[in-house]
Amino acid sequence: SKFVGHTGSVYSITFNPTGTLIATGSADHTVRLWQNDSRGLSATIKSHSGPVRACSFSFDGQYLLTGSDDKYLKIFTVHNRKHTSTIAAHTNWIRAAEFSPDSRLIVSASDDCTVKLWDSEQLTQISLFDDKAPIL
Repeated sequence: SKFVGHTGSVYSITFNPTGTLIATGSADHTVRLWQNDSRGLSATIKSHSGPVRACSFSFDGQYLLTGSDDKYLKIFTVHNRKHTSTIAAHTNWIRAAEFSPDSRLIVSASDDCTVKLWDSEQLTQISLFDDKAPIL
């Protein structure tokens, strides 16, 4: 099957915990949620103003975390694709972002040469890991 949807390069991809959905982030500034079946149906999330380079589902599959060249982390509810939270996370492109296994924490990595650890409920920074070279 050929899944058609993004109009730009796809930079990130992840399964939800049950494997029934696939999230993709793209240069076209969108995230798509694909049904993992032969029909290739998808829903589009438009919220970022730059390419989306990171996607991660929460452990229960209820939330989707995204990170973008717009320097923001965003959280969405999966069932209705509603934007719930934004974190002004970095001073340069976000290259990677993940929920912790229990979804209590978020980790993000950026071209600003930092890795940051966040509280996913309070949306506050817990730790900063700084380096001299770009991450990833």
